[in-house]
Amino acid sequence: TRLLRGFEEDGRTELLTAGLLTKRRTSGKLLVGFLGSFLVACVLAFVLIAALGASKSVQLSVSGAAYTTLAVFLPGLFFAALGVLTSQLAQTRGRAVLYGLAPLLVLFVIRGAANADTSANRLKRFTPFGWSDLLNPVLGAEPKWILPTVIFAVVFVGAGLYLAGKRDLGEAIIKQSDMVRSRFFLLKSPLALTVRQNLWPSARWLVGVVAYAAFFAALANVATKLIKDSSSFGKVLAKHSTLTDEKLKLVFLGVGTLYVVTALLVMVVVQLSAMRGDEAKGYLDNFLVAPVRRKTWLAGRLLVAVVTFLVIALVAGLVTWWIANINHIDLGLWPTLQGALGLSGPLALTLGIGVFFYGFLPRLATAAVAVFIGWAFVVDVLKQLFSLNAWVEKTSFLHYVPANPSQTPNWAGIGWLVLLGGALILLGSWRFNNRDLASE
Repeated sequence: TRLLRGFEEDGRTELLTAGLLTKRRTSGKLLVGFLGSFLVACVLAFVLIAALGASKSVQLSVSGAAYTTLAVFLPGLFFAALGVLTSQLAQTRGRAVLYGLAPLLVLFVIRGAANADTSANRLKRFTPFGWSDLLNPVLGAEPKWILPTVIFAVVFVGAGLYLAGKRDLGEAIIKQSDMVRSRFFLLKSPLALTVRQNLWPSARWLVGVVAYAAFFAALANVATKLIKDSSSFGKVLAKHSTLTDEKLKLVFLGVGTLYVVTALLVMVVVQLSAMRGDEAKGYLDNFLVAPVRRKTWLAGRLLVAVVTFLVIALVAGLVTWWIANINHIDLGLWPTLQGALGLSGPLALTLGIGVFFYGFLPRLATAAVAVFIGWAFVVDVLKQLFSLNAWVEKTSFLHYVPANPSQTPNWAGIGWLVLLGGALILLGSWRFNNRDLASE
């Protein structure tokens, strides 16, 4: 959606169609580029999964690794193709995203209902998330469930490209009014505008992250029972008598915490990308020609990012504690809140890297933070396969995330992360204050 409707909304498609390219061919070439990046992601994931599968403790075949990779990426292919179609239906990028988000949520709920009740298992046949389950990549692959995604992807892309050639540039298949009622709420200062711009996105992140945390907390008892009933895990548990039911539940909650902090750091990446986008598109010029200092503008954006992160982390922690105690899992409130506050270390370093690159190499800022987050997972995989140097392990932010919510965070390590992140923020801010603005 960003590549198609967003590209057009920014006026860049017009430059290409003014030459020899038609609207349809322009969209097609953008999709070729997207497909290339999608395939690179698939290959990287396959290499990591195959490497893990080759270990004696996993023993996953190469074909099993390939099917597992497909199971992960096929829903992404389905909704990318759907995005091609919705980009033609809506006049703005935001509206196009909503058109695609509605079926995504419905199809995800259908799959959730199928997993919650075995009698409703047939519902998986009607959702791309269910097709990944039915592909059954590990225990006995059924390649026929690849076909529905491929068929729908071809239909969606074909319909999208056809409609792209039929409509005028800047128009949409579904008409909407060009008149928008003016709203002057939170427009008196750059900080107020930043809050206004982030209210709805932050609310969506809050709902999503808290729902994810609640999901893991609610399933802790069920997951522990499934693990104990599994013959494979039973052999492992027999060797580790200290792994009681209560500890297994806390470990499962720790997995939820890991996903929560990852989602929150992705949110920070999105906010840094939006900050860079305001400069690249020339929106920042409107502030700097007024009596607004660069440092003030940058500090306001970072303040909103930090507050949003910590508020969502604390709310997710509270929800995890509440649901865990409802399910009779012994989880203290104060350790849970400490764990949420301990996430400030990875946050500070992530922001530090982002602001540092934003100051010195602004066009690489978002990519640098994305690489930092990706590196954390690469290290986490490699340490399962090899004996890594302790310093290498410490380069991953996952090293500083407690294994379960009841553990006390490593405050010394978190303190160093905050100091390092703060130093990088100061350096990046100084450079940003002294460099020229960099457009796209």
